[in-house]
Amino acid sequence: MFSVHGRWKITVSNNIVVQWFGGAWNEEAIIQYVKEFRQKTSPLIGEQWAILSFFDEWELGVPGIEPIVAEHYAWFIKNGCIKDCHVYKPSALKAEQLEKMIPYSEPGYERRVFVSYDDAYAWLQSHQFKLDNPEILNLFGELKM
Repeated sequence: MFSVHGRWKITVSNNIVVQWFGGAWNEEAIIQYVKEFRQKTSPLIGEQWAILSFFDEWELGVPGIEPIVAEHYAWFIKNGCIKDCHVYKPSALKAEQLEKMIPYSEPGYERRVFVSYDDAYAWLQSHQFKLDNPEILNLFGELKM
């Protein structure tokens, strides 16, 4: 087994999972991330919730992460995620890998890509999702673009 390559932060605020991704990812990273994600989102299971993900510092992943992400995607939809925001500056490479792994929508689930945090959060608010404390984003550094 290799060491973990890839970084992430996950927090839950009200009914939104806020997460940040950085670095290049290997399979060990996605496996550890999924374990942490499921542990932190366990209080949301059975409710409707959303995900707000920041990918500007993410540097793609090895092909081996793709089936794990696809399984993870199926898990979070099955367990109540109905809205999903990806925030990153335009990048054809990021869009290609992310869209291969996670579709834009299916019945009961919708994902959108945004360039700015403000637009992503406004969209979530329009669907009744709010952070307990918007200052929670300070934990993730300078995310507002």
